[in-house]
Amino acid sequence: MITIEKASVADASEILAINKRSFLMYRDALPDKNIPVAALGETEEEARGDIETNHVYVARIQKKIIGSIRFALLSSELAYIYKFGVDPDVNNNGVGTDLIGRAISDCAELRIKAIALHTNSKYYRLARYYYGKGFYVHSTDASKGYIRALFVKELSDQAYDLSPAFKH
Repeated sequence: MITIEKASVADASEILAINKRSFLMYRDALPDKNIPVAALGETEEEARGDIETNHVYVARIQKKIIGSIRFALLSSELAYIYKFGVDPDVNNNGVGTDLIGRAISDCAELRIKAIALHTNSKYYRLARYYYGKGFYVHSTDASKGYIRALFVKELSDQAYDLSPAFKH
């Protein structure tokens, strides 16, 4: 049985290991494998810092971490999901759905109006996944060396400022 819980600082090294495995797949989907992917260069200290300052959740089977998701509040109305990864050995088993569902429900409880994230626009499987979760493509940019899509999920019909997401 999969459980979703808030990450603790003690989880940092396991989170880092899972993200490195999942973001290697992300990098391999890029048109140029030499483009740096920030998540692959993350340190354990950076992961611990995220756990202490942002919203970080882990998925576990028994005591083993099999995925994680992070989100930061960019403003009182906008959250940003980042470094969302699932162990490639357990992909397509609902782990990601449980993690993103937790992030969305927490954002709704916090009365966040929208959630944003970036992903490789040419990584069809990921784009399709986010569409299935109610996200839409707001825009694209090539600032990281490949075409990234800014996906947005609206949690309210009220206006919100998306501009803080453009800085990520």
